[in-house]
Amino acid sequence: MNNEVNNNVNTNVENTNNVPTSTIPVTNPQEKFVMQQPQIIQSNTVQMPQVNPTPVVQTPQTTESVLTQVPNNDPNAMINENLKKVEIKNYTPPSKFKIFLLIVFFILLVLFVLFLPEVTELVEKYTKKDEGYQKEDVITTGTLLCTMNTNTTNLDKEYEFSFNFKDSKLTKTKFITTTRGDVTADSQELDGLADSCKKLKTETKEIEGVEIRCDYEDGRLIETQSIYLETVDLEKLDAAYTEAGGMLPGYEYLQDIDGIEKNMKVAGYSCQREK
Repeated sequence: MNNEVNNNVNTNVENTNNVPTSTIPVTNPQEKFVMQQPQIIQSNTVQMPQVNPTPVVQTPQTTESVLTQVPNNDPNAMINENLKKVEIKNYTPPSKFKIFLLIVFFILLVLFVLFLPEVTELVEKYTKKDEGYQKEDVITTGTLLCTMNTNTTNLDKEYEFSFNFKDSKLTKTKFITTTRGDVTADSQELDGLADSCKKLKTETKEIEGVEIRCDYEDGRLIETQSIYLETVDLEKLDAAYTEAGGMLPGYEYLQDIDGIEKNMKVAGYSCQREK
């Protein structure tokens, strides 16, 4: 009996010696389970992945939407709303007159661009000053008048050439000589000039295209020689015609009027065109 007791004691001692030592004495297995449970929970909490919250993107809002979302009791919202109403109320659309002027200006601009070559040519004609040509160059059908005055010891003479032209081409010439002198002192000289004019008129009476006129009174003699270049026979205007005081036309039918004007100005005449 005693041997059995001793064996049991020895067995228990051995079993006790074989148990691993621990810093925390555990007398109850259930108590050991309870104490280890927080470690498991803490471990699980640390290892759980953290999910970042989805960022909230704020979309831009227009002034109008912001004003509508602001509470009615917000004083700033009331001020903004009042300013908006004032701006709308003060806005005035452009008048019909301004719109009309804008349309007219646009049409004129388009026409100016379309007719730019014609406008440029017209400006060049009006501003041309080479060789004495002025604004009268625009006249292509009319009369070119060239005059010059001379003085002698006792007589004053005025010469006037008249050139009729059409489409800048010569059609008729007229030569007018006006002589003035003293009725008493110069009467003899004036009478001689008047007789020469009458003789010229008689000699050219049968020549077609030539017309002579003599006006003499009160110490003034006006002698007019008209030549219609379209119908005159220039071969009949011979030396006898010039000896009698006749003036040869010096220019041909349909000759360019620009060249005639240039020559007359070079000769000392003052010229201008008339319609």
